[in-house]
Amino acid sequence: MSRHVAAAGKWTCACCGVSASRIDGAPAPLPDSWVSTTEGVFCLTCRRQRAAEAALDAAPSGCDRDARAKLRRAGLIEFEVRRTPERTDGTIAKACRSSAVAVAAARRRLQLHEGPAPVSDRDRTAAHARVAGRR
Repeated sequence: MSRHVAAAGKWTCACCGVSASRIDGAPAPLPDSWVSTTEGVFCLTCRRQRAAEAALDAAPSGCDRDARAKLRRAGLIEFEVRRTPERTDGTIAKACRSSAVAVAAARRRLQLHEGPAPVSDRDRTAAHARVAGRR
């Protein structure tokens, strides 16, 4: 996968066909969450779908529906943890419609460092007050 591709007037996902471009039509770099591979250019939604499908491809034959759903969810979570390891477990869990516990388990399986500590409500309120005070 590559993020280093030339700018283009329009990027189109090879899977779903969604496109991204500048409103003025000027060339733009590949969107941050997209990738260019030998198979084509893929948006984040399709990248997530492909990761989940790849996890299902590894499922043993005769796997029941619940086990397949768990494998799919684990594949998606592992994709997100690898893609953005600096994000908190809660943030990744929200993106995957899962739990922070499941994300932490995926980090352990992948032997990746723990994610950043979640920001407390008190810290978040203090940060908002600092920003508001600068305006």
